[in-house]
Amino acid sequence: MSPLLLVALFFATVIAALFAFEGGLRFGRWRSQQPDPEPALPVRTLVASIMSLLAFILGFTFGSASSHFDSRSQSVFDEAVAIGTAYHRADFLPDPEAANMRRLLREYVDLRLETSGSADNDDAVARLRQFQQTLWAHAVAAGKNDIGPLSAAPLLQSLTEVIDVHGERALAGVRTRIPFSIWVILYGIMVVSVAAAGYHAGLAGARKSVAALAYALVFAAVIVMIAAGDVPGSRQLRISHQALMDLRARLTDP
Repeated sequence: MSPLLLVALFFATVIAALFAFEGGLRFGRWRSQQPDPEPALPVRTLVASIMSLLAFILGFTFGSASSHFDSRSQSVFDEAVAIGTAYHRADFLPDPEAANMRRLLREYVDLRLETSGSADNDDAVARLRQFQQTLWAHAVAAGKNDIGPLSAAPLLQSLTEVIDVHGERALAGVRTRIPFSIWVILYGIMVVSVAAAGYHAGLAGARKSVAALAYALVFAAVIVMIAAGDVPGSRQLRISHQALMDLRARLTDP
């Protein structure tokens, strides 16, 4: 997610919260001037309950975004380990197949690092899968030589792990998102809770509230953090690929 979209999300959330509070405030002032106005104490209890529910939904949503971020981080480490194991197991192949397989694995790491910053996730996944087919085809062809298929078995096992880890990363780390319905519920509860707080302030005779502005700013900041953590490729919370970089530095060309 681009910084411009995050900034737009922040200000849109602040404006929505302030409008909701202002609407509740005016309705509360109007209600306080009517015959037999509603007591402020029961309203305060209800507002506290609604705010607690909002905090619960925020915690649930933030936990989901944090889980997605942690899953993407762990997948990079697992991928580096699997590729490194496959690189060493290429020694089971005879020359020149072994040298060719090591070269392909180095190129695969280069491609993986190149596509890590790609804005088109689908294209990046397709390119990596195509390269994985090339790696697999070379390993199978080497296993069919007259030296017997057993020499290529460890390498094939490691390549299977590389493909599996990439598939898990593409599914869980790249394409898994917080459902849109959760965002709708979150914003709906936010509008209701802020409007209820404004209504309570209006019943109490308040005109303006600095606390409402502070609440809107804090809530918008939390929403931006959730969105940045949930969407892969966000520049503010970009996954570190240091494990792959360190691996590539170790896989030096002969």
